[in-house]
Amino acid sequence: MKIYLYPSEAAEKRVAAIIDRGLSYTRKDYQDVARMLDDVKKNGDKAVIRYTNRFDAPSLTAGQLEVTDREIKAARKLVDRAFIGALDRAASQIETFHQHQVTNSWIQADRLGVLLGQMVNPVDAAGVYVPGAKGGETPLVSSVLMGGIPAKIAGVKTIAMVTPPTRNGSINPHLLVAAQKAGIHKIYKAGSAWAIAALAYGTETIPKVNVIVGPGNIYVTLAKKIVAGTVGIDMIAGPSEILVIADRSANPEYIAADLLSQAEHDPLASAILITDQKEIAQAVKAAVAEQLDTLQRSEIAKESIQKYGGIMIVPNLTIAIELANRFAPEHLELQVENPFDFV
Repeated sequence: MKIYLYPSEAAEKRVAAIIDRGLSYTRKDYQDVARMLDDVKKNGDKAVIRYTNRFDAPSLTAGQLEVTDREIKAARKLVDRAFIGALDRAASQIETFHQHQVTNSWIQADRLGVLLGQMVNPVDAAGVYVPGAKGGETPLVSSVLMGGIPAKIAGVKTIAMVTPPTRNGSINPHLLVAAQKAGIHKIYKAGSAWAIAALAYGTETIPKVNVIVGPGNIYVTLAKKIVAGTVGIDMIAGPSEILVIADRSANPEYIAADLLSQAEHDPLASAILITDQKEIAQAVKAAVAEQLDTLQRSEIAKESIQKYGGIMIVPNLTIAIELANRFAPEHLELQVENPFDFV
């Protein structure tokens, strides 16, 4: 991970490259995704299974698309107590946060014969997309919780989850246990653009939903972009980003782990450290190099760091905040002694 002195010409060039990268896709990408969506719309389960067999699980059949109660029960026996403890804590924190976001209906009758107001009701069905990479290699438990729990709090009647199966046609047990914790009602073994199409249009097995939420790669993002309007979506998300501002009180090992947690998502991901301490910069650089070797997706993380990562050494934390505001990152961490001084 390269270290830059900011401000400088080299640092400014790096900053510009990261900020300007945007959501990059080709005309072929768009056409390929549009073709997949149309295929699923016309051919239903047959198309979903064709793509799933080609990219994820070669032997999966239409009859195995929906996860069974038996599979969920078996999953509970495959996760350890430490995971259950972490899951319970995370779910509790996410639920507490989203409880504060609940919007209430209201009616105003200030004038005789005139009623003004807003009725806030949940949709009937929501779809939660949970990334897993090709063959379900990188299951994201956090996406299960962050997609499912808000829908449960809102009172959505049917919450369906789609996620890529592994090569043997199964779903990572941690995802299944998390889905049950999040209040998800149905789980389907499908990923990428064809899963979004199934949720948007419906198939023989996967029912149509009203809203689709959840992160994904460029193909998932393009699919959501195309079906927006047919169904509601949460947003058109760009590549993953994390920016850490750190002072001398920060732990370099923790910083490195957090940077890599986003860098491994996608070659377009951005992982940036801004610090006013040369020693922290050098320690984090060393920690990133060491931890990279332990990642299953180390090649992706290395590529994203090489293209869009960096460590910026700034004169002081005020400049660090100004620089962070230029990036406007998806994830921002203040690993400093007095974080509320900068909020």
